[in-house]
Amino acid sequence: MNGHRRPTFEELRQRADALVPRLRERAQAAEIARRVPDETVRELVAAQLFEVQKPAAFGGYELGLVEFVELVAELGRGCGSTAWVYGVTAERAWLLAKFPERAQRDVWDRNPAALITSSITPDGKAVPAEGGYRVTGHWRFVSGIDFADWAVFCTWLPPVAGAGGPVATYVVVPVADCEIIDTWHVAGLAATGSRDARLTDVFVPMHRLAATAELRAGGGPGISLNAAPLFKLPLIAINPYAIVAPALGIATGALEQYMEAARTRNLVRATGTLAQQQLVQLRVAEAAAEIEAARALILQDCREAMATVERGAEVSVDQRIHWRRNQGFAVKLLTAAIDRLFAASGGRGIYLDHYMQRSFRDMHAAASHLGLSWDVTGTMWGQHAMGLPVDNPSY
Repeated sequence: MNGHRRPTFEELRQRADALVPRLRERAQAAEIARRVPDETVRELVAAQLFEVQKPAAFGGYELGLVEFVELVAELGRGCGSTAWVYGVTAERAWLLAKFPERAQRDVWDRNPAALITSSITPDGKAVPAEGGYRVTGHWRFVSGIDFADWAVFCTWLPPVAGAGGPVATYVVVPVADCEIIDTWHVAGLAATGSRDARLTDVFVPMHRLAATAELRAGGGPGISLNAAPLFKLPLIAINPYAIVAPALGIATGALEQYMEAARTRNLVRATGTLAQQQLVQLRVAEAAAEIEAARALILQDCREAMATVERGAEVSVDQRIHWRRNQGFAVKLLTAAIDRLFAASGGRGIYLDHYMQRSFRDMHAAASHLGLSWDVTGTMWGQHAMGLPVDNPSY
């Protein structure tokens, strides 16, 4: 694609790790600007990190789910918002790989470095037109739209042959066709720039459409071009890893910084450092165990997902719902770890230039995402496990 030697996963991990100090330095300014800084985007591009889940047919690396999660979490140690935007943007290359080949060529033949944002909650409507549809709709939480070139939205198509209800379908459009609405004034993940986007009677050719149901089952017309097992993963059950991984990074980074500060922070009314206090030792031990447990849950399921598609097996509904449960529970564990550390940070932790209050707000913002909600994912698994109908389609 660009004449560069394909880096190994370890090289990519080292590049991500090298960015962490700069991400920490920029975190407050990024939050004030309410978007990832341009210099950070340039560094991510230069490090070739956006190529990790892109198909090899267009110069990508087709790394597996475990490697993807590890890279996103690495960046999350520095800045949760940056990791969030990176995760969803890099993952959208995987999503586009499921679309018809011509849609992929529209994006990457014109600009091999094109970046993709999305909002995959169904909204809007599509009206048939010659050669495609005209789409009108309003989507929220379009992370990273400030620097993306293309966007994937989920919209409703009219019923097939006039029978049944509307059909949820993904469409690919240039960001230039979007009206960006600056609604992003939020308490957490403020630097993600997850603004609203509106389409008004925008023409989308047929080759830039993909049926939600087909992608949800692990299929898609693009698989005929991109045959790697990675692209046979089911969309809805796998998509949350792009936002679970930043939460893992946020908690890991907060623990690292807390322990580093505790080693040198002297107590006001007692001798010794904060690290010498038994209460602090217990808190960091508990937080570390929660983070390690969450990481183990996440990575074991990622390995299972990849092993399933690599042996050519179909991913079962049982697996998909099991993974969704563990995604929600992992974030529950990570949130508990952050809450534990925040409570032990004292008055210093509430200053706006302090990493801990940002980690606390970012983690709770991540946990509020419907895709990571324990109330949603736990209920879903409980219904399925006890033989009841699952009343939520997010698996």
